[in-house]
Amino acid sequence: MRECMFFNIPLHVNIPKAATIFTLCFGLFFLESCIHDDAYIKSLSNDINTQGFLSNNCYQCIITAQPDHGIEGLVANRESAHINLMQSLEKRCYDSLINTIEQLQGTVITNSLLRQCLLKQLKPYVDKKVIVVTYFNEDFSQTAVVRIYESELKQKLATLRCKQ
Repeated sequence: MRECMFFNIPLHVNIPKAATIFTLCFGLFFLESCIHDDAYIKSLSNDINTQGFLSNNCYQCIITAQPDHGIEGLVANRESAHINLMQSLEKRCYDSLINTIEQLQGTVITNSLLRQCLLKQLKPYVDKKVIVVTYFNEDFSQTAVVRIYESELKQKLATLRCKQ
């Protein structure tokens, strides 16, 4: 019986070798892309004061929530502020992005149907939000610095359209 040979190695040996090389190359490519994203994120990590675009690919919201009125004590105030922040975080990210769209497009969005349409289109971006840091202020409020990463985010928001 004649055996199929490829570079003087039986074919059944080359198939697993080729699959292993392919898997290794794909794994290295994937690992490199993760390292790049992590390095990119870390390069922006020092700026926690800017509200708006840090780059074309990164938008930053700074959100502050106050504790409920009538709460007494440091821990109770901080807990209240934290709960209020977490409950309002997503809505306030949407509001910040809509304000940015208004600035980028030079329009004012007053139509509620148009606003709902934009909210639906912004959902994939807001779902990718990352809370970079949270801290408490002297008035017992809590602030969160939230970032949204997306390739060419600034251009995508500038060209975002809804049919009226």
